[in-house]
Amino acid sequence: MDLAEEPGIFTWDLATDTVYADSALANLFGLDTEQTISGLPIIKYLDRIHPDDKASVAKAISDSVITGNPYRHDYRVFDRSGQIVAVAAFGRCFRDAAGNPSHYAGIVFRSNDHVQQDDLFAHCREALKIAQSSGLQTTAAALEAILNELAKQKPSEVMPIH
Repeated sequence: MDLAEEPGIFTWDLATDTVYADSALANLFGLDTEQTISGLPIIKYLDRIHPDDKASVAKAISDSVITGNPYRHDYRVFDRSGQIVAVAAFGRCFRDAAGNPSHYAGIVFRSNDHVQQDDLFAHCREALKIAQSSGLQTTAAALEAILNELAKQKPSEVMPIH
């Protein structure tokens, strides 16, 4: 399996705020492999998350640490070249014998959900322009409804329809 396709695994020591991760996660987040293996503060990973996704990721991780419930989230990160990579993450917080949050472990892998949604939105916008310029009002109205529905699914990426 190509390193670009390989899922990345990590463990986060909450007491020291140190995330230990493999080379696949380093690759996904555009971080130095030796540093990720030796451990980095969580903020180094959060800094690589797309600004529109950062707050929801931080809240989801925080909720998982507080509740102990599993974590599942889709978001975007910047790789080493600055390209946006859509990822899906799964994780869970583990507690010590006294019940205090102690370690957090998980896996992150590439996801194409954002890319497909962005492509669909762009194609529908182009089809809407063609329908409007061709005078196809019924088709234009249907495409506008589809674009509005797509916009509801990912509000942070809403672009004006007209």
